[in-house]
Amino acid sequence: MSSYTSTVTDLFSADLASVAAEIHNLRAALLTSDVQVTWEEAEGLPPGEIVTRYVAARGDHGTRHWLRGLAVEHDAGNPFGPRLVDELDGIDGLHDLAA
Repeated sequence: MSSYTSTVTDLFSADLASVAAEIHNLRAALLTSDVQVTWEEAEGLPPGEIVTRYVAARGDHGTRHWLRGLAVEHDAGNPFGPRLVDELDGIDGLHDLAA
């Protein structure tokens, strides 16, 4: 009976170690991702990168919202250039004709 208990305890300990390692890896990945996003927000993404990521993020509304915010900031900084938000609207199939 004690060998069975020992085997179960060993399996349980191994499972806990595996889960703990997986949680550690996920936490590290999330922290790395957060640092990358913070850096990109501070530095700003070039317009082409915003459009590329917007297309790739189809169905990911949170990412698209964040990218749209970056596009609005870009447009505010370039009042006489082409509007990046209009390009994103075109990708979504939204077209407003100028009055």
